[in-house]
Amino acid sequence: MTHTTRTRRNFLALGAAALAGAGVAGCSTLGIGDSSTASGPSRAPKPINKARTLVAYFSRPETDDPNGMTEDEANSTHVVNGKVLGNTQYVAQIIGQRTGAELFRIETVENLPRDHGALEDLALSWQEADERPKLKSKIRNFKDYDTVFIGYPIWWYEMPMPIHTFLEENDFKGKIVILFTTHGGNGLSGTVETVTEKLPDATVLSNGFTISRDDMGDAEGEVRDWLKSVS
Repeated sequence: MTHTTRTRRNFLALGAAALAGAGVAGCSTLGIGDSSTASGPSRAPKPINKARTLVAYFSRPETDDPNGMTEDEANSTHVVNGKVLGNTQYVAQIIGQRTGAELFRIETVENLPRDHGALEDLALSWQEADERPKLKSKIRNFKDYDTVFIGYPIWWYEMPMPIHTFLEENDFKGKIVILFTTHGGNGLSGTVETVTEKLPDATVLSNGFTISRDDMGDAEGEVRDWLKSVS
């Protein structure tokens, strides 16, 4: 899809049509307590062992200044005790606190712009070129984890391309993968299916967590309730 058929409102999946579709995109794959793989039947996940659990996330807040935010900056962030966090970063921290898991921030070698227009243009160019942005660091002991939570915002109706890099650079064979997203109206946006296809040797749980940027104030309670279904 080209720039001529996408608008800046598509970047975070806004608009009445997208919001109406969120119930389909965000809920059609849900099956509380279920898990699925591309090649096998659903089976119940193992209990989460915090010593062998990782929360990996990609998040790009468009400012680090809590004062005088623009609408775009406010949409991409959540402020906690005066500190600006990206929406996905905030959810990742809640999951980490409640599970005792280790956190790993997925970052690109390229310094990403904070300007909204420049960031969305870069994200779209990555997607159209099917690019795999280089990551700043790797997890050396990835084999030690049994369960991996993976979080990201929905950009242009998809997961950001650095997530593709992360998935392809690591061996997920035998691991339980649990997804969580933040969005502007498009829920999980089919990314559970995408990740399931990319990781045929892993168990990708179907009941990924998703929350709108407009509901970040409710994130702690919603994450708490969701975790009961995956642990």
